[in-house]
Amino acid sequence: MIGGLVSVVMPAFDEEAFIGEALRSVLEQRYQPVETIVVDDGSSDRTADIAAEYGVRVVRRPHLGQAAARNAGLAVARGEYWAVFDADDVMPSDRLTHQVAYLEAHPEVGLVLGLAEAFVSPGEPRPPHFKPIWDDGPYRGHWGTMLARGSVKDLVGQFNEALALGEDVEWMGRATDAGVRAGHVDHVCLRYRIHRGNTSSDPRANQLAPL
Repeated sequence: MIGGLVSVVMPAFDEEAFIGEALRSVLEQRYQPVETIVVDDGSSDRTADIAAEYGVRVVRRPHLGQAAARNAGLAVARGEYWAVFDADDVMPSDRLTHQVAYLEAHPEVGLVLGLAEAFVSPGEPRPPHFKPIWDDGPYRGHWGTMLARGSVKDLVGQFNEALALGEDVEWMGRATDAGVRAGHVDHVCLRYRIHRGNTSSDPRANQLAPL
């Protein structure tokens, strides 16, 4: 199947330990064409250099926060579809195949979500913010599983850069208010890494947990 270009925007701040695995998971997608845009949010480590070694587009900018990094990446994205993908997570190789097929089969739907699977970073103990419910297997409702049409970005607007956390939840609320229809595929679309360095070690983990 040949479909439209997918833009994967990857904001990254001091993610040298994980960004290589995250990028490989995007570059190994069975679906093509895909453009990958890493936005280095003023990292003090080798995050940007590692990303450049993978031959993807790297946007380097001062540290202005995750929402600003997402907006910077989406501003240069050229895809018919787009996803924001964190630099410490892993994307199953068939994710984009399933999600693009769904959007092409459902033109009335503006974005599609999938299942997320949480895992503890190998070699680390289970951190305090790990939710026991994640042991039950893949779950719905994780914003990081979203693939959206380019038109949705234009309709809903940018992520709120005034928010230090929860900008994804706030954006999704505005999408709902704007009447954007959401679909769902019963496939794991995100392997969500739980580790002691999560931005989410506290509030964000609670936001992303299934009810």
